[in-house]
Amino acid sequence: MNYFGLFPRYQVNRPLSKAELNNQLAQKEKLDIEPYSNLCVIKMNSTFLESVDKWYAWRGSLSVFALPPIVTVLVILAGMILEAFAKSDGLKLQSYDIETMLALTMCLMPMFFIGIWLLRKEWFSLTHYPVRFNRKKQLVHVFHTDGTVSTTPWDEIFFTLGHMPRLHDWEIRGHILDPNTSLIQRTFSLSYTGPLYLDHNGQRPKNLSEYDLLLAHWEFIRRYMEEGPDAVSCQVQFCMPLDGRKESIRIGIERMLANIACVYVPVYLMMLPLCAIFSLNRIFAMCTSKIPEWPSEVEADCSVENDDPYAITGNQSGDRVAVYPEAAAAAGVEFRPRRIADGRLKLRPSYPSTQLMR
Repeated sequence: MNYFGLFPRYQVNRPLSKAELNNQLAQKEKLDIEPYSNLCVIKMNSTFLESVDKWYAWRGSLSVFALPPIVTVLVILAGMILEAFAKSDGLKLQSYDIETMLALTMCLMPMFFIGIWLLRKEWFSLTHYPVRFNRKKQLVHVFHTDGTVSTTPWDEIFFTLGHMPRLHDWEIRGHILDPNTSLIQRTFSLSYTGPLYLDHNGQRPKNLSEYDLLLAHWEFIRRYMEEGPDAVSCQVQFCMPLDGRKESIRIGIERMLANIACVYVPVYLMMLPLCAIFSLNRIFAMCTSKIPEWPSEVEADCSVENDDPYAITGNQSGDRVAVYPEAAAAAGVEFRPRRIADGRLKLRPSYPSTQLMR
């Protein structure tokens, strides 16, 4: 459950830090690791790849912390009003009752408004904040949390590892810099967050590991933009069914449970009731939120050619389907397992391993 970027917001109008400069990820540098999509893809084709935001996976969890103060304040005020009327003569309240209610209301309002502020981060907002990686025009279109859209050349974005010490988590951030001052104007992040992989001595190993899912996810995006859809198409087994529609209740529950799919059974059983509560709040969050709509100029930049064999989207169950099945079949484009050295077939797991669970 990583809310960084929603609150506190990313710091902007500042220079890059030393840590960000040291942890830069170069767009042209290929990493020796198998790409990992992490259920981020909404749709993909030869023109662009559209990804969900990092908050989408746990959508609904923040409401669990926002609703209690709101409900508590409303219950206290309602109970106080009913009690005052019960003691009063008819419908006339005593002056001291009115003064007491006003004083208590003033004391409770900060807690109430904090709850409303938190709730607005998920309810009555957008269902998700997509990012489009336009490969053909080498542009990145980002839906920001304030509802605005930015368009930046791929090569001009400063990508780096971002650390969240309180969460013991890392993420991959894209900083949009001012071309004149090099100050950070805006920041967005890729969809996967988690700890960096360390060896038994607590150090970063020299060689990349299959457990480096953070860098594997970066390589998925990087390789698509630099090498094209053929380099990553076989990695995408699922596409989130969010293309111009809201997720179904079933998909929302399944996506929430996917966050704990690979933990140990005792932990899974402990987390299951909490995920059920999160999923209930997720339903209300999605019902009250609007589907993001890209500006017409972005859609014009992202036009897809007819019979694009790499054009895939998600059906109602989230399984990837070809937009042009005949063209895809003719080109042999499909999800297929990777073959490893000992000859056995190995599928990249759809969800993070327990070593890198968020």
